[in-house]
Amino acid sequence: MTRRDILEVFHEPFADAFYFGPEGSAPARLQWPAGKIEQSGQMHCTYDHVLQSILEATKKPDKRVFIKDMAFYLIPPIHSSGIKPQSLQHLFVDPGDRNPTLLPTSILQKFQVVFLIRKPSSSVPSLYRCFIPPLSDQTGLHDLEPTEIGYRELRILLDYLYPAAAQAPSVSQGMTGSSDSPLLIDADDLLAHPDIVVGSLCAHLSIPYSPSMLRWGSPDDQAHAKSLFEKFAGWHDDALYSSGLNSKTAHNEGSSPISRQEEDSRWQLKYGEKAARMIRDLVDGCQKDYEYLRQFKLRL
Repeated sequence: MTRRDILEVFHEPFADAFYFGPEGSAPARLQWPAGKIEQSGQMHCTYDHVLQSILEATKKPDKRVFIKDMAFYLIPPIHSSGIKPQSLQHLFVDPGDRNPTLLPTSILQKFQVVFLIRKPSSSVPSLYRCFIPPLSDQTGLHDLEPTEIGYRELRILLDYLYPAAAQAPSVSQGMTGSSDSPLLIDADDLLAHPDIVVGSLCAHLSIPYSPSMLRWGSPDDQAHAKSLFEKFAGWHDDALYSSGLNSKTAHNEGSSPISRQEEDSRWQLKYGEKAARMIRDLVDGCQKDYEYLRQFKLRL
């Protein structure tokens, strides 16, 4: 977002089709109050509408398109390759293609895909905060939907896009996003060494890197971020109230890993016993997929 001079940024564009549009398959829709979809202004948004807006942006000669999105927006909750959005049916020309996503393979191949993961014991409690006060007063949601945690869908997407790497992960470990291996970033590495990780990402994407990309405290940067995050009230408050990405290496050095028992105790103290049990179940349910994905992480 700090390189608006060369990048056209889309922040979770497929969320509109997934949550609000006529082709949406979000389980969370079932718990929403009456009128929420109509009030969104996106009740007619299809996957084709979103795709066309992205493709239109790619026509700008002086800018590249950068998209941040969720794999579970593009992979149906039941994980069936037979489900395709009506608006894009005409683009699925190969009936034998086991494409698990809602986008045609010909479209997926136009993108350079970068995967970002975070350990479940950090991501799940952080996500849970958005479903309890005070953040739930902004998000309007009160029940965490397990299918929207996303590790399994991320794994499915990686395996489909990089079949050679999926068959021999040990060969692909630490590689930097060649045609046969994914580029995957672990959030712990990003937080510990933001300059190295972002610099490596920029090199892979042929984007000029500058340390200024790790700072967004200017009024223009803040206003731009607020406009992109507006439809996700409560979800990105930590980012909105920050002004940059600082290394947390010094904070982490010398600290011993937190035990499972200590994690449970912290969650019980913060969220209560029932919520802590739910968080533990969700964390355990994601762990195998996380460990699988982590095999491919960028080696520093």
